[in-house]
Amino acid sequence: MQLAENTAKNDILDTTKSVCPVCLKVIEAQIVVKDHAVYMKKVCTEHGAFTAYLWPDVDHYQWMKSFLFPCIPPAQPIPSLQSCPQNCGLCSSHLRHPTLVELETTQRCNLRCPVCFMAAGERQASSPPDPELTVFEMMYKDILAKTGPQTSIQLTGGEPTVRKDLPEIVSLGRCSGFIAIEVNTNGMVIAEDPAYLARLVEAGISGIYLQFDGVTKEVYKTIRGQDILAKKLQAIENCREVGIQVVLAMTVISGINDDQMGAVLNFALKNRDVIAGIAYQPAFGSGRFDVAPKRRLSIGDVAFMLSEQSNGMVKPYDFWPLGCSHPLCDAATYLIEDQGVIKPLTSMITPQEYVAYFDPDSPQGSVFPDIAGKMFPEIGPGLSIVMMNFMDARNLDLKKLRECSMTVTGPDGRIVPFCVYQLTDIYGKRKSK
Repeated sequence: MQLAENTAKNDILDTTKSVCPVCLKVIEAQIVVKDHAVYMKKVCTEHGAFTAYLWPDVDHYQWMKSFLFPCIPPAQPIPSLQSCPQNCGLCSSHLRHPTLVELETTQRCNLRCPVCFMAAGERQASSPPDPELTVFEMMYKDILAKTGPQTSIQLTGGEPTVRKDLPEIVSLGRCSGFIAIEVNTNGMVIAEDPAYLARLVEAGISGIYLQFDGVTKEVYKTIRGQDILAKKLQAIENCREVGIQVVLAMTVISGINDDQMGAVLNFALKNRDVIAGIAYQPAFGSGRFDVAPKRRLSIGDVAFMLSEQSNGMVKPYDFWPLGCSHPLCDAATYLIEDQGVIKPLTSMITPQEYVAYFDPDSPQGSVFPDIAGKMFPEIGPGLSIVMMNFMDARNLDLKKLRECSMTVTGPDGRIVPFCVYQLTDIYGKRKSK
């Protein structure tokens, strides 16, 4: 089928496969240029034509895509019996091994955020009981056998800290052989209960991945439904007290908090003793999304906007693709202090050096810090900045999906790409897992 008869051949950058946003059927798709921006076009025979915005600047898009790294496939893939994404497990068609595996500890949550890719508010009403500790013991053993102890584990939910036995889940992971175990949290419990945080640290967590959407009360009222800024700041202070590092995870929504990315960067730089990094995550259309954005942003938008908001401290071409996934899925840099000046590591090295020092086992947030440690051991800890493009049914690209290294596992033992696990149709109905 010809997807767009009015699209000139020289405007087509690539062809791929995607899904219909309505029925999730796999369909053909084209990546095209219009007014120097990049879009995906596709047609479902039943539900019609769809166009999804992908990137603000085609030159930047092509430059990002040009970064190539060797692919290390999963060690124990399952047979590829159906077309992607129906047979994820990971299957033998998948190109890259996991560097991070998420474990859902619960579907319960202590907030009901208008923006939530888990749709936790709805799911917890009919959710099954929390998995028993024996289930996590089994999952850890299975992940260890499939990916090895160098894999980073992220405990998530729902809100994992609603479980009183979360420290025991952490201990099980450490006893299984995993060193990097991070807790993905909204911070409410660790702000209110320092003793609980101390138990997590004693159990062996490597860090806190803290939902942090801005530096004003209004942002939290809109995105999280209430003013919880003071709780976020207290959670960070409690982490400082117990000596555990924090990564700020900012859900970026056009017209809501996209103008605060620079302010969050400045906040992190002032608190480098406890904040190790920032993850800028443009909002995507899975789960619940009651806040309608003016425009869905990509990491390309974030790179250009953050350059402006940082007054050029970081420039769009300072953010390089992370070699652990498809080059258009995530990008990063690492800010270090050199003779009193903050500068990105990527302005100090060449792409050739990047490839030479790249460690395929480094998870997303550690790629550039690991390289900095090898190339410039005399420079102290810096600030990692990561941008992540999550895909939904509107822009899902199966070529990119095959290179995903950010995964989720469940009690059935399957390891599934994050964007498949969270996939819903435009009405919020989840893909069968």
